[in-house]
Amino acid sequence: MRKNITIFQQNDTHGCLAMHDEFYWQGNEPVLKKAGGLARINQYVKNVKAQQENVLFFDGGDLFHGTLPLVESRGEALVPVLEQMELDGFVPGNWDFAYGKEQLKRLTENLPFPTLACNVQDKRTGEPFLTPYVIKEMTGMKVGVIGLTYGHEEQIMPDNFTEGLSFSLGVKEVEEIVRHIQDEVDLIIVVSHLGLPLDVKLASIVKGIDIILSGHSHDRVTRPIDADGTIVVQAGSNSAFLGRLDVTVDSGKIADFEYQLIDIHEHLQEDPIVQELVGAVLQPYEGEMNDIVGSTDVILHRMTLDQAPMDKLITDAYLHMYDADIAFSQGWRYGPPVPRGPVTMYDLHSIIPTDPKLFTVEIEGQALRKIMEKNLEMVHSKDPFEQKGGYVLRSSGLSLTYKPYSPKGYRIQTFHVGGKELEDRATYKIVGAGGQILKGNEDSKTYHADSAIDVIQSFLKDKGLFVLDNYNKIISV
Repeated sequence: MRKNITIFQQNDTHGCLAMHDEFYWQGNEPVLKKAGGLARINQYVKNVKAQQENVLFFDGGDLFHGTLPLVESRGEALVPVLEQMELDGFVPGNWDFAYGKEQLKRLTENLPFPTLACNVQDKRTGEPFLTPYVIKEMTGMKVGVIGLTYGHEEQIMPDNFTEGLSFSLGVKEVEEIVRHIQDEVDLIIVVSHLGLPLDVKLASIVKGIDIILSGHSHDRVTRPIDADGTIVVQAGSNSAFLGRLDVTVDSGKIADFEYQLIDIHEHLQEDPIVQELVGAVLQPYEGEMNDIVGSTDVILHRMTLDQAPMDKLITDAYLHMYDADIAFSQGWRYGPPVPRGPVTMYDLHSIIPTDPKLFTVEIEGQALRKIMEKNLEMVHSKDPFEQKGGYVLRSSGLSLTYKPYSPKGYRIQTFHVGGKELEDRATYKIVGAGGQILKGNEDSKTYHADSAIDVIQSFLKDKGLFVLDNYNKIISV
């Protein structure tokens, strides 16, 4: 008997609760358009749920972190909004562990939908920290839903994110759950925060998964990926998109499907209750939204792999304020773009919401080369399971060319610091911020009283206008 189901997905909202300027490519040029908002997303899903049976809506992670209201409240501000959302399940992303395991439990324990992850365990008990999977009883069918959080959390994120927890890539766990439930359900869905390349590899290893709703890598998938018979999709980021998958199931197999990546544009209807709740979350921060701290001559964004204007603002600010050879910042993906023109205090808290303390550290040239080679391997590894973190490490003060598909450890072709070729035995002073940058070098770092946002604000005050100078310093050849 043929059965129909509609599956919605949002992922990597990163605290973008309302409509905002969103980044799009128009040919080779970036353009900004108004998009997004949880109220529009929720009303869209609510309308479909009112019209048909068998509708599910999942969030793929990085939900509780990313903008000032969420970071300042440690995620609490979002809970009343989520209580009104049409969600049927949530999988935490790497940033959802930012406030520690106990706070994540508090945030999720009273939500009207389950929080799922099969690949994170409590170190003390050895038991799953969250619910590994659920079976959804739908009209005429059963759907198994497996949660999969970010597997490289301990290697990539600051130590306080993972205290008391252990993580895996989840291959064994998913395989065991699929084997356990496959005869009981008509459809198996994995809601994942591994990232698109890793999810495609997972599908090639674990047989029996029908659909993977991927997250973490912020990919705007417009054509579903067929990964050895598993449908893999992902729905962008910043609440600017909603993935819709309409599936027909026959005898426990997908007989047909249609997919849309829905642009959450300004003409879509808003859920009035969610709209009011989002307004209540944002209202206390109107002062920061109107506090202009500088201006930019370029769109600040993180939509490019090797370097990005938003991060160049950060590293230029660090190097402006500290006597150092190189400034580093993590290759993050989060943060809505900032248009040309005024930059506000609220923008700064979205650009670098953790507001980490700055540090300086001295590193020899040969170690610096290894750091960059390791980062390039994390971004370009031919094995998707070895791809960790986000984009190429952001920097000011250095320039390099590299071949992305050369062997591990041999990608860098040229490497210059301050216009001079890198010397293996020379010592270079580095400035950065937080424990995520140069992780593993904590014992050598000297932390300072300045926080990232204070430094960027001072830089903008000194410069008056942020302009990209000599921007093209990291080149893939």
